[in-house]
Amino acid sequence: MKRSNIVLGVTALLATAIPAFALSGKVWSEVEGNTGIVHHDDVYFNCCADMAFEIVQEGKVIDIYERDLGTHPCYCMCYYDFIHKIDGLAPGTYTANVWEASYDEEFKFAGTTTFTIKVQTGSFSTTTLMSECHNSEGVEEPRAPDEGLTLESLSAPSETYARISYHLPHDAETVLEIFDAAGNRVRILDLGDQAAGEHLVVWDTRNQAGQQVSRGIYFVRLQADSDIRTLSLVVLR
Repeated sequence: MKRSNIVLGVTALLATAIPAFALSGKVWSEVEGNTGIVHHDDVYFNCCADMAFEIVQEGKVIDIYERDLGTHPCYCMCYYDFIHKIDGLAPGTYTANVWEASYDEEFKFAGTTTFTIKVQTGSFSTTTLMSECHNSEGVEEPRAPDEGLTLESLSAPSETYARISYHLPHDAETVLEIFDAAGNRVRILDLGDQAAGEHLVVWDTRNQAGQQVSRGIYFVRLQADSDIRTLSLVVLR
């Protein structure tokens, strides 16, 4: 199976489902406006999964790859929900195939779903949202005492996407913004009302118009209700 560009990121939920079941969890899709959303619910991975996502479009077929890099595994397994949002698709009916893998295993087919886009709006871009681990099985490593709102980058500068992790101490309206070194906002992700716990955002290093940003230093600003945290990122691609 041929794979090309990596395009990643984060965000929302929506309405009109076509379910399919397979290896792990449930794969289904819906459309909001002209944005295709592919859900993969109750995906079975390690409690301390370090996830990497790759989304590849070839014509009317979209392949979504989900892999646990196994950086710091724990002695337990649990379930996650993944939401893959795909913008800028041309009109037509699309088939989305989801594949999953742990560590250095081969990808295995997890499920397929179809959705229809009526009108193309904007440029092609994707975002991915990962839920907190739930229904764990085994012995989970204890969490450090709650330190309130936290924000950190999980990616090296050489990677083609940025994985941004944050912890919400309580349910909150959450917005994540990315600014260049001159202070210009290049991307905004309104994540809505999110539950307390660990969250992961994957930025595909594209701006709001779907264009690849240039090399340099960028700043992430996370706002959860009135609480704000910031961090810097380096983009080298």
